[in-house]
Amino acid sequence: MAEPTFRYHPHPLASGSALRIDHVCSVCGMARQIRYQGPVYGRQPDSLCLHCIHSGAASSALSISGGSDGDSDVAAMFSDAVDVPDDVPLSVVEEITQRTPGFAGWQQEAWLYHCGDGAAFLGPAGYRELEAHPEALAMLREDHQRYGWSPTDTEQFLRGLDRTGEPTAYLFRCLHCDTNLASWDVG
Repeated sequence: MAEPTFRYHPHPLASGSALRIDHVCSVCGMARQIRYQGPVYGRQPDSLCLHCIHSGAASSALSISGGSDGDSDVAAMFSDAVDVPDDVPLSVVEEITQRTPGFAGWQQEAWLYHCGDGAAFLGPAGYRELEAHPEALAMLREDHQRYGWSPTDTEQFLRGLDRTGEPTAYLFRCLHCDTNLASWDVG
């Protein structure tokens, strides 16, 4: 059986959210070759396959009742639903939080949104990876400007971004206009 594809996380192996290894999924009991290794906001499985994430079976089986913020009907399983713009439909938030592999961050990872939709998560990135995406770097600069960072401190921080270390950036792409987006995180 072919591995499922995810609109909002097209390459979970390349992004580091999944690992190619033989395992038996704790949810479906099937022998699988790719195991999810990202966050789960619910009961922790010994092993989880991408098929169970894609179908929603993992969300149903592992969910702790209620939304992550106490007010939402969305039970976030693989990514928390924070800072979601008002123009993003609930169905998109549910797909991202309940049926899309998440990604591990140093603190609380947050999904990015653009053009009234979720953006596709491409993976962690350092400065070298972001150089090819000037609009993503510009987004990080604007973020630091809002926090009152000086241009010198911002550039020093950005040049220190490390794909496998910290601080780290997370690269996304808008599914509609192809704009590259980024967020950042430190341990």
